[in-house]
Amino acid sequence: MPETLLLNGETIISGICIGKAYIYRKISSMVSRKKLKTSEIYGEIKRYEKALNKVKNQIISEAKRVKVEIGTEQAEIIESHILITDDPFFKEEVPRMIEKQELNAEKVILDGLGVFIDAFQKMEDPYMRERGKDIEDVALRIIRVLSNSEEYGKLYNIRGILVAQELKPSMVTNLNPRLIKGIITEFGGETSHAVILAKSLNIPLLINVKNATTLINQNDTLIIDGLSSQVVVNPDQHILNNYREKLKEYRSKLKTIEKTKSLHSVTKDGTKILLMANIDMPGDTDSAIKYGAEGVGLFRTELPFIIENRILSEEEQFKLYRDVIKKMKDKIVTIRTLDIGGDKFLPFSETIETKMANPFLSLRSVRISILKPDVFRVQIRAILRASIFGKTRILIPLISSYEEMEKIFNIIDEEKANLEKSGIPYDRKIERGIMIEVPSAAILADQLIKRCDFFSIGTNDLIQYTLAVDRTDESVAEFYVPESPAVLRLISYTAKAAIKEDKPCAVCGELAGNPIFTPFFIGVGIRELSMEPNLIPQVKLLIRECSISDVESFAEEVLSMRKADRIREAFREFCKKYELLLL
Repeated sequence: MPETLLLNGETIISGICIGKAYIYRKISSMVSRKKLKTSEIYGEIKRYEKALNKVKNQIISEAKRVKVEIGTEQAEIIESHILITDDPFFKEEVPRMIEKQELNAEKVILDGLGVFIDAFQKMEDPYMRERGKDIEDVALRIIRVLSNSEEYGKLYNIRGILVAQELKPSMVTNLNPRLIKGIITEFGGETSHAVILAKSLNIPLLINVKNATTLINQNDTLIIDGLSSQVVVNPDQHILNNYREKLKEYRSKLKTIEKTKSLHSVTKDGTKILLMANIDMPGDTDSAIKYGAEGVGLFRTELPFIIENRILSEEEQFKLYRDVIKKMKDKIVTIRTLDIGGDKFLPFSETIETKMANPFLSLRSVRISILKPDVFRVQIRAILRASIFGKTRILIPLISSYEEMEKIFNIIDEEKANLEKSGIPYDRKIERGIMIEVPSAAILADQLIKRCDFFSIGTNDLIQYTLAVDRTDESVAEFYVPESPAVLRLISYTAKAAIKEDKPCAVCGELAGNPIFTPFFIGVGIRELSMEPNLIPQVKLLIRECSISDVESFAEEVLSMRKADRIREAFREFCKKYELLLL
């Protein structure tokens, strides 16, 4: 019997699934070199042009299907590939090199692509690296057509778990959502175009599983445990039976959680906790509504810019924000202004001339908005104009000082005055809040809250900056500890500062959707949590099992603890003690 292996990865979509492995191999390893006779060159160029047109028509067809089955925003990712087929590399360079080198089209594309992609991968801007991956995807599609590969047809019929080095948009659009059980990749990022598309499949997805295509063989039995971010390869019968029971239990819990959608998010003793959704695109509001979100606690506005590969105009942004606000009707929509830099770069990053040795500690987020305010002003005008369609809040990221907040609020006030002069309506009572993401802001919370209307704690960055750990660096991953007493004390201090001024304090980072942390957050006085929409029902179920007196005592006990491992244990013990349902 094959040896059982346990592989670790990063969960993008949680869940449990069991199935046979389908290993997806790169076509590049199968391309041969063929020297052409002079008389064959014209025919080879025509064969290539026919393949290019076929791929373009395939992409057009897929974009139409994705628009109907998934949504407009996802279709725009596919539509961007149509433009790539018109790139000079494909339209001019490849035919020219076929003639010059007297080589078959597959080999010419592959050789040219190698140089092209290498140049993209050396770029510091993650957006440009992603663009290189899109070009590679189109190129490999053309090679597959030229090689008469049936790989895409096989993708549609996979009934198990796809294992690949890296997920490509074209792979996702060729999967059958009714058959595919899960996806494992060796590389990838949460904001890659392929991963954005894959989220719509709503199946377990693990990325960054090292050497997956080498360690896993075709038709191996696999278990994806998205709850622990692990893959079990060739489990023995005992493990397999155990996971079959876990899968039954997981599905049963999902059904229980499903029933909470129509229930109110209140504690046992009647305290209301507002559960809201984090979204990236207007289409995400469908999911927010589906899972019972009571508003949008965080609209991350970067992705529409990334997909369009340009700065959006005021009118385009206005329509995006208006659509979200109207879709959420009378519910709160919190729009975060552009948070660029760090691990998020946009098409206009080249306008920032600073060489950043450490992007997380350099020119990013609100600092860019202050130093280069033109893009920020356009966004603020768009948000203000859209605010007349419903309850809207402006959220400013990465504030680290009172001076920064003052400067950015002054710009907002100036744009309000400009709209007034032009007779353009906006909600004059629109609220302005700031994200608490760095220790300096948390320490100054009692002063900052006097000038703003609400806080929203971004736990991802707060942990990173408090513990001096780059959350994207695997070599220091063990030091990224959400249960750190220092982090929890800063959260408590921030919440109490807001409570004293009778203003809301929300949590919108990853921890907001982690039910293990829910009792602590409520215990320190937080009454708003914003998370990925599908996590709302489970957090709601936990809230309905809690009483304020119990969680306040629990939070006080946790804040007296010195060690993160003891706090982690206490979180688990509390949930077990009160029989709180955890997946």
